[in-house]
Amino acid sequence: MKQLSDEQLVAIIQSSADHTAFDVLFRRYHSKLKGFLKSRMQESVADDVIQETYIKAFTKISQFQLDAAFSTWLFSIAVNEYKQFTRKAGIFEKLKESLFRQPKAYKETADIDVLIDFNKSAKALSRVQYDVYVMSRVYGYSHREITELTELPLGTVKTHILKAEKRIKVSDSE
Repeated sequence: MKQLSDEQLVAIIQSSADHTAFDVLFRRYHSKLKGFLKSRMQESVADDVIQETYIKAFTKISQFQLDAAFSTWLFSIAVNEYKQFTRKAGIFEKLKESLFRQPKAYKETADIDVLIDFNKSAKALSRVQYDVYVMSRVYGYSHREITELTELPLGTVKTHILKAEKRIKVSDSE
């Protein structure tokens, strides 16, 4: 089953509720999804949001249409679960602090320097600018995919990315 495409796996799940196909599909995106969420919150909280994402995706998979990529659909669920978590918890300031925490270990000093520089520069970004910039530059999502994930207009996504890049460059030069 691992060699099947996302579309084929979704078709199998939608027609027969095959748990094996569901597991294969989610294993493909687990590490990217976890990395995406860990950049926004503590690992234990990210695990909870991932679990809620999987539950929601499993219960709503019958509604998934192949107009968009499965990964885009899954990440949009994760973004919505993340937003719901932040609303419920009311701990935006604590999350903001955790966004800029330093990772435990890096192999090369250059990696640490780049991360520290980015973290310093990222403090100048709004939450939306940070999210959109990371989706685009770190995870490689296209502007259209980010539009689908965030439900922001395409022009707004492009503007946030440009403003984020300018603010990061300004912070670097200071």
